[in-house]
Amino acid sequence: EIICRFCSDNQIVLLADEVYQRNVYAPNKTFISARKIAFETPGCENLQLVSFHSTSKGLIGECGRRGGYMELHNIDPLVREHVYKLAATGL
Repeated sequence: EIICRFCSDNQIVLLADEVYQRNVYAPNKTFISARKIAFETPGCENLQLVSFHSTSKGLIGECGRRGGYMELHNIDPLVREHVYKLAATGL
């Protein structure tokens, strides 16, 4: 929550690597998504968040395969458009 509020207050884009969210092995510890905190924490309504996910590491666990996606939350539409164009050129 502290990081989300800090980024929101200072207009810093938070890049959240949530690829290994299923790989928490410590007893009594759970993964908490930055997206969940952004939606549920007062003061984080304007947080600019890019959340990275993977289908190769988190879903099937095959390190040799590459596949993933990112979710953009509260990102300026012009920036979002450029990100999509950049991603499309790599297809």
